[in-house]
Amino acid sequence: MLKFTTLSFLFLFSVISWKCEQPIDCSKIKNGNFFYYAKLDGRKISIKRKDSLQIEINPKKNSILRSKIVWIDNCKFKMYVNAYSESKLDREDSILSTKAALIEILNITSDFYTCNVNFTTSKREYNLKDTIYFQK
Repeated sequence: MLKFTTLSFLFLFSVISWKCEQPIDCSKIKNGNFFYYAKLDGRKISIKRKDSLQIEINPKKNSILRSKIVWIDNCKFKMYVNAYSESKLDREDSILSTKAALIEILNITSDFYTCNVNFTTSKREYNLKDTIYFQK
């Protein structure tokens, strides 16, 4: 019985280890239409991403952010928030456009992906986990 339990444990452990080591294919994240819900007020923000350009549209505030994307590897990129702004930026937005946020894709499903977002403002450092949904 002990031998069976030990073998079962070893088999389960090897299956879990193999599953955890499989790389994530983030190719469908580089281009496409996505959306997320803002943490502060729950409003839906649309995202259009084409490799090195990301456009975020907030229809409630009638605002558009044009951000520069620099891919570090398959599942990690730097985002310079509103770096391609067509209007003059205030102090905080100006800092965000020159200091990159680091985004790392953690998991991808058929409906959404999760990511870690790290960025620093003039006041503090942020480390957030977020869910981005695929626009269907």
